[in-house]
Amino acid sequence: MIEFDFVRELKRCTMCVLPETFPGVRYDQEGVCKYCRDYKKVELYGEAALEELLSRFRGKGTECDCIVPISGGRDSAYALHQMVRKYKMKVLALTVDSGAIMPEGYRNIDQVVKALGVEHVWLKDEKHIATAQRNTRIKFRAWMRKPSINTIVPVLNAGDKTMNLRMYRYAHNHGIPLVVGGNNTGNSSLEQEHFKTGFMGVFPDDRGRYSSLDKILLSLLFTWEFLVNTHNWHWSVLKEYASGAFVYFFESLLKPDDVLPLGFYDYIHWDEKEVVSTIRDELGWVAASDTKATWRIDDAAYPLIDYLYFALVGFNEFDEHYSKLVREGQLTREEALARLETDRLRIPSMKSSLKDLDVDEEELGKVIADYRRQLLKKILKD
Repeated sequence: MIEFDFVRELKRCTMCVLPETFPGVRYDQEGVCKYCRDYKKVELYGEAALEELLSRFRGKGTECDCIVPISGGRDSAYALHQMVRKYKMKVLALTVDSGAIMPEGYRNIDQVVKALGVEHVWLKDEKHIATAQRNTRIKFRAWMRKPSINTIVPVLNAGDKTMNLRMYRYAHNHGIPLVVGGNNTGNSSLEQEHFKTGFMGVFPDDRGRYSSLDKILLSLLFTWEFLVNTHNWHWSVLKEYASGAFVYFFESLLKPDDVLPLGFYDYIHWDEKEVVSTIRDELGWVAASDTKATWRIDDAAYPLIDYLYFALVGFNEFDEHYSKLVREGQLTREEALARLETDRLRIPSMKSSLKDLDVDEEELGKVIADYRRQLLKKILKD
């Protein structure tokens, strides 16, 4: 197991929990980070605007009023619950199976749709899944030979980059005019991560959106990362990256005109306690057995992704998410620190991922230790 002693030596914001290795972080004389000083609550469109919009679609679909994608995670379960029970929409639940859904995710999908009595459809392409899994093994082996903090997510996130487009086309083909998700990336604004591209100096807005210029810059930067690591040079990997980039840029043009995507959490305030208590008490939703966290328990890619970030820079997405909850008043700093001790890592699931990738834990540990020395020297100097 990799040693994490360096984490306790990192300076952290005195108001939230962001460490000095977080991209773009600066502290004032009181030890408060720039993200806390500059923080403004995200403005929502509001429930009245949501109800007005839904009223235009209620009873208008050929088969259903709307599609609600469900992954087995907490946010999609809550959105589905609200659409059915509060807003009285005729809903079709839909899951695009990318091959990266955790057992807990499958269990929750089955439980939630049964509890709500809604029809559920799976979209699954076995050939596509097999290719994606094979590519992930190639990409991660390449990453271990030339590690980069910038490519952890593109290497390991086996999620289908055409997922949204497949849902929109299904809606179009079945006369369903509305797709209700989290927001543009499926989460609330409090769950958007800035650090994953922040190490390259490119940051999204509070809703996880990038400007057109930033998208172009990111594409150039990721292309360079691909080219300099010659171990990535496989035709199937290149096609995967190219198709993902194409959809990333042109999804709005490729989307059928008669289907409207609606970000549920762009209208409704996201409150962790309300979301989790509702889906647990009313739908029988359960979290994972190897963590006390309720976030990301459905995605098989993230135990290893979170492990790598934490092992390299001493934080991961939970540090950023809980820092936002502190700023919103949903957690105290002390509560956030306590939760990080139990929520950051899912070691059993991480080890299972390494087994699937045919990677030895000791071998990975050596790669991380060597790369971390270089990385921390650069980050802390900057």
